[in-house]
Amino acid sequence: MANYSEFFIADHHQAVARAKARTAGKPPAVEVPVLPTPGLSDFEIEVLGGLAVKKVHATGVGAELSLVDIELDDLFAVPDALLEVFAELHAPEDPEDVTELAVEWAAAEEMESTPEVTGPLLRALAAMAAAALEAAEGNAKMGLFFYSAP
Repeated sequence: MANYSEFFIADHHQAVARAKARTAGKPPAVEVPVLPTPGLSDFEIEVLGGLAVKKVHATGVGAELSLVDIELDDLFAVPDALLEVFAELHAPEDPEDVTELAVEWAAAEEMESTPEVTGPLLRALAAMAAAALEAAEGNAKMGLFFYSAP
């Protein structure tokens, strides 16, 4: 499990600058929308991604996060297809799907959590993914990033 992790909406330049500042222990220079996560690792997010892909029946969508910069092994981009899967959970056809997904994620052997923690986090992530898609409509360079520091 990571010591600190967060999702945030930014463009590539802002994401790299934010990660470098975080890694150096400095406050980021540019304010962006942020969702702090309870010390989750990229692997735990990929576990969620795999479960979410199955939940929304998005066959062929990979759950892996993309490394943004070879020098920043703690900064990842959420690929567009996975971003759309997460955003679909923001207004699902069946709201119970999000609750079920939170329970499945908490129960995954890679996780050390409970549905009481994963449920609100998953809902916040889905809302942030929807906001990231909306931001990308106005600026194609915008995306959702994940930073996880050991």
